[in-house]
Amino acid sequence: MRTYIIRRLLFFVPVLLAASIVTFMALRLIPGDPALTFLGQQARPEEIERWHQDHGTKEPLVKQYWTWLSGMLQGDPGRTLAGGTSIGEEIKARFPVTGLILLFSFTFTMVFGVTFGIIAAVFQDSPLDYVVRVLSVFGQSIPSFFTLTLLILIPAILWRYSPPFGYVPFWEDPWRAIRQVVPPTFILAIGTAATLMRLTRSSLLEVLRADYVRTARAKGVRERIVLLRHALKNAMIPVLTVAGTLVATLLGGSVILENITSLPGLGQYTYNATLQRDYNVVMAMVMYAAIVVVTCHLVIDVAYAWFDPRIRYR
Repeated sequence: MRTYIIRRLLFFVPVLLAASIVTFMALRLIPGDPALTFLGQQARPEEIERWHQDHGTKEPLVKQYWTWLSGMLQGDPGRTLAGGTSIGEEIKARFPVTGLILLFSFTFTMVFGVTFGIIAAVFQDSPLDYVVRVLSVFGQSIPSFFTLTLLILIPAILWRYSPPFGYVPFWEDPWRAIRQVVPPTFILAIGTAATLMRLTRSSLLEVLRADYVRTARAKGVRERIVLLRHALKNAMIPVLTVAGTLVATLLGGSVILENITSLPGLGQYTYNATLQRDYNVVMAMVMYAAIVVVTCHLVIDVAYAWFDPRIRYR
């Protein structure tokens, strides 16, 4: 196991390097002059030239990339093109917001997705199973930005209620923090939970038809033990695989959520930087997302061995 983890950690390097190169080149291929975004369309040629010299955007691409990469290796993602503020300080200030969103949304995804998937499989072809399947199709069909918008509009129209905007740390005002984060993260998790519902149901039904499950039942093992100890662990392998990929979906959804609910997280920061063509911020955020996704895949791979003892890593 230790050797496997070390190998996967070493695999981080080429993955992150490839992600940084692709993102760096893609940003530079966007048509238009980023200086005009910050200086305005009426900027004089000498002002534009001075801006490029100050920010090093006229240097060869290889030199620009190396300068950025050297800073990242030293733990310094640089400064924003708009205002020159420290990107590292912004990340530290905004990470708790996005981290809380990911924690709640992923928890809702796993709890509701796996739970209702198990219920649908255990009560196959019952009215409860049909209800869960309809809900899963409904959840996968409606985009999160639409349901998040309804979360604001419907209470405002029907009950004259508007959820609190902005962000208050949990330790300062727990009730306000819950009202800010829990409803939108629950809505964000609907689509990903629906995916896990369908996958958990189909995977568990396949395992419940296996020979060893029928043998356990024939020996008189209680149904609860058969389900939890024998069937569920084996059925969770494909569920875990998909759960790791859903982290990237939740990261993308957090960008929409933070902008709709005015939460000052990394998603809102990335969105504003993209509109302003702030290359330094976008590069730092891409690396943050890549690290989170790759780390989640490593955790999921290691968790395989706990759910299925037959899996061995070398």
